Amino acid sequence: MSFKILGLGAIALSNAALAYSGHSPYNTTNADASARIDIDSGSRTFVDANGRQVLFHGVNVVYKVDPYIPSIGEFDSQNSLNDEDIVLLKKWGMNFVRLGVMWEAVERTAGTYDDAYLDKVDVMINKLGDAGIYTLVDAHQDVFARSICGEGMPDFYAKELLSQDNHCFNGFMDNLLQPLFNKYGVCWDLDSAGFRKDENDDPLIEDC
Repeated sequence: MSFKILGLGAIALSNAALAYSGHSPYNTTNADASARIDIDSGSRTFVDANGRQVLFHGVNVVYKVDPYIPSIGEFDSQNSLNDEDIVLLKKWGMNFVRLGVMWEAVERTAGTYDDAYLDKVDVMINKLGDAGIYTLVDAHQDVFARSICGEGMPDFYAKELLSQDNHCFNGFMDNLLQPLFNKYGVCWDLDSAGFRKDENDDPLIEDC
């Protein structure tokens, strides 16, 4: 399958939600009401239940390949988020984690959702929350999908969409702008890159 890439950078809109110990920050009847975080529209800052400004400082935790969630097993400086990692985050003064939750992990096949994956995410958020660490749930997406060297949208949806239209803009504009594309090395056919393919006919991550 042949796709075209417009090499002018990628813009991704990410849906996000702030979570703390698995409880909704808007449920003021639970014991964690004091952990609720709001946004002060006047100062444009995060504030706690007492109106004090809250500063978040933390780390990015986005595991972009299967199983799309960091390991909770043996400590690994690159791939784990286990009890030891959480202790270290607290030791270093962290109170925030941006946790990638991938659509392609949630919906492995069309219309079928992986509740076991979401349960693992829930456990991880609760563990972080119990340690006083907030989680930004990040519906992560880079460069659309694995089909074109990114991640986010499930491959089956991406390939369906790309098969309907593989232009960078449209047929007329692509032909008109081809001299510029050639000059600046943009809008090129992915197959022309010579990337090796995996079992799903997607480019290998290490080649991307």
